Amino acid sequence: MNLKNIITITIFYTLIFSFPIDEDEVEFFYIARYGGDTASVNQFLSDELIHEHTPYVGLGVEAYYVDESLLITNIVNDSIQSVLGVGDRIYEHNGKIVDSLGLITTGPIGEEQKLIVTKLGDSTFQEIIIKLAEFQYTQGIKSFLESINNYANRWYEYDITIKELITTKNRAIVHYLWEGSKSPKGELYTFSAIEILHINKKTKLIERIKGLWSEKQFRDQFE
Repeated sequence: MNLKNIITITIFYTLIFSFPIDEDEVEFFYIARYGGDTASVNQFLSDELIHEHTPYVGLGVEAYYVDESLLITNIVNDSIQSVLGVGDRIYEHNGKIVDSLGLITTGPIGEEQKLIVTKLGDSTFQEIIIKLAEFQYTQGIKSFLESINNYANRWYEYDITIKELITTKNRAIVHYLWEGSKSPKGELYTFSAIEILHINKKTKLIERIKGLWSEKQFRDQFE
């Protein structure tokens, strides 16, 4: 074996073993994540984790269906707190009574949405007009772990398929498909997403998860 072949083989193996995370580990991470297995997920994460959610056009709130209304549990952007706040309840959205599917908004930035709400501590129904805007929600590790546990509790079963994985020395670009149902033989919900996992080369822990637009999310704005 000549020197040129030795160098080629050395570079090949260096590249292989420099990969911070392999396909099996990525698949396990996403299965654990959507299954609410916070102990397993935590093993992959840096204490300094930042999760940058996919930018989206919406109202800038997180809300859960409770007692026939959507209870606002988080405000993504402080600029709307003069209109909506944590503890407020949404009963109607654009003339339709809300349900367990949540607050589904479609349309371009600036389009007006009509809500029927009650404010925290007040049972009086109010009509509120609010415009759609672009938001990006960011989480630290504690909030991220809490949210995946809450998400998993909402689904009866689910399946994750890694459609494509590109790995470099400190990043993994993941395209995956999620499918799930809320009850046995219930309606099937699906979404696809692309995320970039930024990984520390020394610790091999995920320091940042950055969500990107998926084709479905883009199309949904025009439905």
